[in-house]
Amino acid sequence: MNNISQISIFDYTEIENLGDLEKLKLFLENVEDDELCEILEKERKNGRNDYPVRAMLNSIYAMKIFEHRGIESLRRELKRSSQLRTLCGFNEGEYKFLKKRKHLVPPARVYTGFIKSLKRHKKEIEKIKEELIKFMYENLKDFGKDCAVDGKYLDSYGNQFYKNKANDDRGEHEATSSCKTYYMKDGTTKKEWHYGYRAHIICDAKYGLPIKSKVTPANNSEQVELDNMIEEMSEGEERYKLEKMENLMGDAGYDNGARNKILKEEYNINPIMDIRHMWKEEKYREVENQELAYNEDGEVFLIIDIEKQEYEKLKYLGYDKENRALRYGRYTKGKKVYRVPLSTDYRIFVPVARDSKKFKTKYKMRTEVERLNGRLDRDYMFNDHFIRGQEKMELMVDLSFLVMLTMAKGHIKNKQENIRSLVA
Repeated sequence: MNNISQISIFDYTEIENLGDLEKLKLFLENVEDDELCEILEKERKNGRNDYPVRAMLNSIYAMKIFEHRGIESLRRELKRSSQLRTLCGFNEGEYKFLKKRKHLVPPARVYTGFIKSLKRHKKEIEKIKEELIKFMYENLKDFGKDCAVDGKYLDSYGNQFYKNKANDDRGEHEATSSCKTYYMKDGTTKKEWHYGYRAHIICDAKYGLPIKSKVTPANNSEQVELDNMIEEMSEGEERYKLEKMENLMGDAGYDNGARNKILKEEYNINPIMDIRHMWKEEKYREVENQELAYNEDGEVFLIIDIEKQEYEKLKYLGYDKENRALRYGRYTKGKKVYRVPLSTDYRIFVPVARDSKKFKTKYKMRTEVERLNGRLDRDYMFNDHFIRGQEKMELMVDLSFLVMLTMAKGHIKNKQENIRSLVA
């Protein structure tokens, strides 16, 4: 008899393997945007209703799910596929006569106006997204416990001075230039220039789903925006996110001793951040009032002979919560325990010691945010787009995450039903 292995309740790669129409159907069955539709319909009032709000909104979702670069690509797909038109809600019965066939698909100007309407309702879209995130916390085991943070460049291909008209939507008037600096282990740096915007993302490091995001001009600091997002989550309805979070992983761009201290002392979150090698000539620094020294990688040594530069590496024994210190001991001789307070250097000494196996294991989970960035580029076409302006960029990022979370919700619900039926 074959044993049935434990089934994972959610794996995003299973959604990626679905066909396009199956993805759209899964999404439409689980999206809860009735309130947004009602608001948009009230705005339209007695205006022309050639293309219903619901059908227009569904087609915008389809643009993200079907990986279209922009509206024109979506319109061509709608013209080709009667199944897609029907699924979105465009009533073909009204266009049975040949002279009206050209009206099967909304013209570009209709989409332009509809997207402008969506931009005015960022709060409603954010509300839908937050409800989906709450669903993940309630239905995915340990969701939000291990989180990863990263800043992703969203390069713009627009011209900043298009016809010198500030109100021309074809121009790029809010994007900025930024230089990304990579700090190598040998002390050298590598620079990479970008023009456009940056998405600052906190995601779950186990499931790869977004928890908090923000879009800014490209030159906004990753560190400052992380502080802003932490502050926003510490107030009001988002407080539960910080209360659930135990570890926060980030690359060397988030290396900051003051924040490490705040994360641990105020929110009880372990900062698992890579470190920038900024010591130029020093190899060791001494621990105050102890015969100990440490290097920039967080390794601790017993000083044997400081003049001869003889040091003995100590092994990590764990975290002393009561004294807020890291415990170390010798590999061979004696049972003496040495304690290095985190206050010695909050940038280098964190509650999960940098030279411990746990730190290395947790830090590897940071790659999940890189996968999320890859989905934005590959599946939601942010590596090749026609988006202009920060407001529209924010809208498209929010819609992408809304689609991602809704499909995850549908997949989770389907799997739960299947598991229940097996149990029954």
